[in-house]
Amino acid sequence: MEIVRKVWRATRWPLGVLVLLYIGLVIYRVPAMFEKDKTAQVVARIHSQKINLADVQGTALPPPPNEQENNATVAGLDKNNNGIRDDVELAIFAKYPNSARVRAAELQYAMALQLMITTVFNTDSWIAAAQEISRGSECVGLTIPDKDLSAYLARTKEVKTLVLNTEARKTASDKAYDFTTSNGDLTSKSCDIDLNTLQN
Repeated sequence: MEIVRKVWRATRWPLGVLVLLYIGLVIYRVPAMFEKDKTAQVVARIHSQKINLADVQGTALPPPPNEQENNATVAGLDKNNNGIRDDVELAIFAKYPNSARVRAAELQYAMALQLMITTVFNTDSWIAAAQEISRGSECVGLTIPDKDLSAYLARTKEVKTLVLNTEARKTASDKAYDFTTSNGDLTSKSCDIDLNTLQN
């Protein structure tokens, strides 16, 4: 019994230190595990956002938003919950009432830009948003006759100007791009909706 007590006295401090170190490590890793889970959820959400035929046809267009309310936050208003800010969606429909193809491409690109300014908080989420922006801009390119570069640049700038229409939104975009890193493009098709299935 005396031997057990001596062994216990000799080992209790090292064991106590090891237990405290283990507890400290677990506490230290908890935020990292939460961030990993949050990142996975945000990346999945970014890649799952897609426009659909109803968006392109305008079957559920939102009402014109109150400008002050819409511009009070970076996210703005999205009354029809399709991932495209209402003022941007309505502006694209107003400019291209007779071209479903252009609307499809610009709405997809606008959605991706909106995701960049509202969901990016680390490198992985930036990569996901950047990949969707790349897909959206490629889709816009498919609507440009004769692959006219100046027309393509004008069209993408047009959408960026609509999405980044306040200082807060421009600042949010700049902050998102603080997470810029190298990345590859997605292997999926450029457009959410096959433009060839649209009549005009």
